[in-house]
Amino acid sequence: MPKHKPKRSAPTIDMTAMCDVAFLLLTFFMLTAKAKPQETVIVDTPSSISETKLPDAGTLTILVGKDGKIFLDMAGSHTRMSLIDDINSRYQLGLNDKEKLVFANLGSFGVPRNRLKQYIDTEPTERAKFPTEGIPVDTADINKSELADWVHNARLAQFRMKNEGKVKEEYVIVVKADKDTPYPAVQSVINTLTDINVNKFNLITSMEGAKKEEK
Repeated sequence: MPKHKPKRSAPTIDMTAMCDVAFLLLTFFMLTAKAKPQETVIVDTPSSISETKLPDAGTLTILVGKDGKIFLDMAGSHTRMSLIDDINSRYQLGLNDKEKLVFANLGSFGVPRNRLKQYIDTEPTERAKFPTEGIPVDTADINKSELADWVHNARLAQFRMKNEGKVKEEYVIVVKADKDTPYPAVQSVINTLTDINVNKFNLITSMEGAKKEEK
């Protein structure tokens, strides 16, 4: 007696649930992602053969433009909020909670303290046009150097955040200067760091030199 063969049909997979999950994840990342703040100064770093890599987080970066102006950027919104609370109270900058929150999520900045409030209140699309003088440096009297004050208090704020368990490491100090920056401007930054007992820091370079040697 011949065997009865059941009719075979192509299997089907219901993709509805997978599509729902995909769109849910896409919506989540779109709503929670934060755009990277626009760079205040463009720095074209010199090349070297160094292969030391910096950490992805926990850096305090001092940027020196080709005109010698100095800017400061630091990672960690918790640290930045603690820092601006201290600076605002100490120097009576008159920042409200909303302005301090803006600073906590701000990118690099390069204005004197007395113009910081005006800079923060400027619309994000107009900040690129804001006249930046750079953070003042005084190598003759370290007590008058705003760069020294910012770096010192930023390190203290990061240390407090570490003790509270909000960050894992202390700041790694980074100096990022343009290849056309006058040497005295870079030297003033280095002198400022050594004057506040920061004797370990990193100079940012590109790997262009290493690539040329490999050819």
